[in-house]
Amino acid sequence: MSRKLDLLREAKLFRLLPGKKESSRLEASGVALADATTALVIFDNLNQIARIDLSLKPRPKNGLIPAPSLGSGFEDIAIDDKGGRMFCLIEALEDFDGLLRGFVAEYDSEGHFVACTRLHTRFQKENKGFEGLAHLWHGRREHLYALREGNHGKSARYGGGRVDVFTRGRNGDWERSHGIGLPHTAHFEDYSALAYRYGQLAVVSQASARLWVARVNEKTYAIVPGSEALYRFPKKSYGNVEGIAWLSRDTLVAVSDRAKSGQPSRCAKKDQSIHLFRIPR
Repeated sequence: MSRKLDLLREAKLFRLLPGKKESSRLEASGVALADATTALVIFDNLNQIARIDLSLKPRPKNGLIPAPSLGSGFEDIAIDDKGGRMFCLIEALEDFDGLLRGFVAEYDSEGHFVACTRLHTRFQKENKGFEGLAHLWHGRREHLYALREGNHGKSARYGGGRVDVFTRGRNGDWERSHGIGLPHTAHFEDYSALAYRYGQLAVVSQASARLWVARVNEKTYAIVPGSEALYRFPKKSYGNVEGIAWLSRDTLVAVSDRAKSGQPSRCAKKDQSIHLFRIPR
């Protein structure tokens, strides 16, 4: 059984960004929080990062900053809460050895490019790589949590969700540490977004239009048994949620991609937007 999320407020992104209009393509694919009042949004069709005031009203600080990268667009963004660095996820690119891997473009707190580093997981298709990213510190160790879009290579339509965890090596590379297999309660048709904060892991499925939340044992890196909960979005029109971030322990910021041509027309009402949802008590 799933409970319905409470919508707090939402807005079309073009209404919040200077110079944009309704016809602008703003294919939002990830979101992170710069601070308690500012969201950073990335797009899978733009090498830019949008700053959005969480009042979801036009504000002077709203705007786009360039984000040079190896790829064209990004799948998610994560923030280092200690230093303000930004990590933008590239779903999959062909590496020097001909294999497909995900990459992370790193920027300093002012948006200057620092490096682009591979994540060593191999993929079979460019459009079935990593979809979600979170950055955490465990003591002095720096970690990235990367969500696979597909069902972990399984032929089944549902299930097989997995998060690959990487630690920062001495030379600055990201080395694979371990994986987290998502349990039966998160057997979705696909996996489109990831958020990890307050000891809580949240995963979204775009196709299943569901949100899964669970606590993580930060000593064993395992899902705490019995902590899982499943939620649904308020209406069937939320079929394009591609990014999420924790604003508080019970509130999430989400962004939606552009509606696909084969989707019902109702999905266009909520696409290319930013939303705030509260988890019901």
